[in-house]
Amino acid sequence: MRSKIIAVNAGIVTVIAILTYVLLQTSLKDVVANPVERKKEVAQALRAASSQLALDALRLERWLEHSAANESTRNVLGLGTPEARSEAATAEANRLRDAAIGEPMFAKMAPSLVLFVDAQGVAVGRNGSALMRGEQVAKDYPSLNEAIKTGTTGSAVWINKQRQEQMLASFAPLRSETGVVVGAIVIGTALSDERLTRTSELTSGQTLMFALVNDKNMTVLADSAATPEEITAATDPSVVAAARQAISSGSVASADSVLQDRLYGAAALDAYGKTDAVLIAALPSSLVGSLNGLLWPVLAIAGLGLVLVVAGGVLLGNYISAPISELEDGLLAIINGQSDLRFQLEHPELGGLVFRINSLLNAMMGVAEDTTDDQGRPSQGPSAQGFQDPG
Repeated sequence: MRSKIIAVNAGIVTVIAILTYVLLQTSLKDVVANPVERKKEVAQALRAASSQLALDALRLERWLEHSAANESTRNVLGLGTPEARSEAATAEANRLRDAAIGEPMFAKMAPSLVLFVDAQGVAVGRNGSALMRGEQVAKDYPSLNEAIKTGTTGSAVWINKQRQEQMLASFAPLRSETGVVVGAIVIGTALSDERLTRTSELTSGQTLMFALVNDKNMTVLADSAATPEEITAATDPSVVAAARQAISSGSVASADSVLQDRLYGAAALDAYGKTDAVLIAALPSSLVGSLNGLLWPVLAIAGLGLVLVVAGGVLLGNYISAPISELEDGLLAIINGQSDLRFQLEHPELGGLVFRINSLLNAMMGVAEDTTDDQGRPSQGPSAQGFQDPG
């Protein structure tokens, strides 16, 4: 009996556990690994990061524009000799860099370059050293030359292997007292892992990479704590195709395939002019590492249920089988000649059956029923014992 009770209940628990597991797996699959929704999240992460970088550029441009109005800054390019202008430019560049470092809005993006250029785009002086003096900076970066000609602020991606430059640069025109544009101030922040980590922390918190696209492939220049596998996957042809599409359309594009359990997307940079650099975002293709890992508690609870079924089956089987075994042994003794044996078994479910078996044995053996209670008193009234009223 125990085995039957255990088998039936264990079967019920197993069926319920399997149905629960399958239904939850089906329901949660579209929630945790919906490709359409995950691609939307890739696009949102890229738009947020691009907007943050554009906001950084705008803040730097406004700060430079305000700084260019200061008399000490405006007068740098008005000195008489080239040597005097260069020395004054270096001193003022050092002062501006220190001032920028002290600005709370520039936290974790301290400038690595503050540079003065003249109206022809030739470097006059920079912070920290006498390097770059006399270099044709505007020749390498046409956007700077355009800003000087138009007298407007701007920003651009400066990447030059010969100069060993890799930065996001912002610039503002320098004007004489008469309002004529005499040059520009450039401030550059390093395009580094730290910069992308800051951008990720301020936006989506997802993995970001900054990459340069050329005719043949794509090179990752900086990343926000990306793994080597993510960096390698970012150069996959599908991601490169998405990056080229993002540059041509000026928007966001997603890679078609899932790489290393990651979805990749690319976005063109806002506020940095025309450039071959893109932002890459890598998001897990699923919200959880493994759907089966998420649902393992269902199986654990099913296992606990089976253990309880076995324990309950043993207890319930003993509760029923023990008195039945006692009845069986007693009836066997009566059949073997022990006719005076009566059952003294108290059981909530089998007590009535025991009483009727004892009554049947008394009737068969011609033994009168014991109608007294535990104290020997009659358990029936006088009329039930043959008492007649004398009237």
